[in-house]
Amino acid sequence: MKQKTILLLLLLLALVACTPSGGEPAASDNPATETPDLDAPVSSDDPTATPAPEETVDLENVTIDDATVESIDVMILESFPVQVHVNVTGYLGDGCTTLNDIETTQEGDTFLVHITTQRPTDAMCTQQLVGFEENVALDVEGLPAGTYTVDVNGVTDTFTLDVDNVAQPLPGTDEEPASELDLPDEDVADLLRLTLERALVDQEIPDYALLADQNEIVLSTENINPALLPELDGVSLVTMSPEEIQAKADADGDFPYLRFQGFTAVSDDEVNVSLGSSWAIAADSDMLYLSGGGFTINYTRTADGWTGEVTEAWIS
Repeated sequence: MKQKTILLLLLLLALVACTPSGGEPAASDNPATETPDLDAPVSSDDPTATPAPEETVDLENVTIDDATVESIDVMILESFPVQVHVNVTGYLGDGCTTLNDIETTQEGDTFLVHITTQRPTDAMCTQQLVGFEENVALDVEGLPAGTYTVDVNGVTDTFTLDVDNVAQPLPGTDEEPASELDLPDEDVADLLRLTLERALVDQEIPDYALLADQNEIVLSTENINPALLPELDGVSLVTMSPEEIQAKADADGDFPYLRFQGFTAVSDDEVNVSLGSSWAIAADSDMLYLSGGGFTINYTRTADGWTGEVTEAWIS
C-alpha cells in the first residue's frame, strides 16, 4: 500500500511538471509575425525602401552630326509656277539619335540641303539603325528655265525647268496696271468671274473634289485686285493675302486654296487666264501633297462678250 502511494505521488509530480504555468498557452513552433513599426526609420538596406530616382541624361550635352542620306527623289508638281519637292530617305545611327535641323541654300544652279542629327553625348542607346523620311520644299518660284542640281548631304539629283518659272501678273495689280494692257476693270472683272464660275460653280477645275470638302474656299489675293471679284451663287469664297494664308495654315493646319497663277493679254480681244489649287502648308508640317490642279482658259472677245476654251489642264 505504501509503495502504491509513492507511485501515485510520483505520477502527479510528473503531470504538474508538464503543465504550462500560469495557464499561458504553449509557444507555437512557428514564431508570430512581427507588426512593423510605421514610425521607425527605414534603413537604406531595407528592400521596401523607396528607390532613389534614376540618373537622368543631360539633354543640353548633345552631339550634332550629319544625317546619313541613302537616296533622294526630286518631284516637280504640275502647277504654275511649278513647285519642287525633294523626298529624302536615310537612317539614324541608334535609338537615341533624332533629326536636328534641315537647312536649304542655293548657290548658282545648285540647291544645297544640309540635314543634321542630334544625340545625348554620353547616353547608352540601343545599337539599331532607325530609318527616316523627309520632304523638303525648294524655293523655285521666279527661277529661269534650265537644269538645276539638288545636293542633300552629298547625295545628288537634278531637275529641269522647261520655261521660266514666273507667273504673269494680272492686270489691275500694282505690278501690271490694267491700263498698260488696254484692259479696263470691267473686262478684268468679267474674266475673273467667268473663270471662277467655271472652276467652282460648274466644277470644271481639275481635282475639284479637293475644294468641295471646304466650308469656305480660300482665294489668294496675289496677282489680283480683290475689289474686282464677283459673288458666286452657292459658293462661300474668302479672300486672303499670302501672309494671311500662311498664318492660317500655321494656326489651324494645312488646307487647300485657290490662286490665279497667270494672266496674259495677247491682245485687247484675246486673254489667257490660269487658275490653280494648291496646299497651304504649316511651318511645322512634314506633309507632301500630291493633289490639286488647275487650268488655263483662252478667252476671246465676241459681240456677245467673252467666250473661253480650256487650253491646258493639270493635276498635281
